[in-house]
Amino acid sequence: MSYSYSPQFFLHFPKYHAPHLKPGEEHKDPLDEIKPKCLSSCQDWLTEYNNCVTRISMRTDGKGDCKGQFEELTMCQDHCIAHEIFHHVK
Repeated sequence: MSYSYSPQFFLHFPKYHAPHLKPGEEHKDPLDEIKPKCLSSCQDWLTEYNNCVTRISMRTDGKGDCKGQFEELTMCQDHCIAHEIFHHVK
């Protein structure tokens, strides 16, 4: 015996409310606050990446990319975020 699929199943699913928040209060992602701070600590890599983007955009042959500089920038930012994010975990 098979049962037909009913799209009505998930329509009445209760909305999750975190127990540590007051009713009507939204959860704030700590990553939104940490990312700009960490980007400012990686200013050297950001400058290097922006210089690369400028150089590549001036080229007319369409060759080159800034993947290496972007990876270094994101690794620096991720390293900083990794040290800061766990202070916000309860």
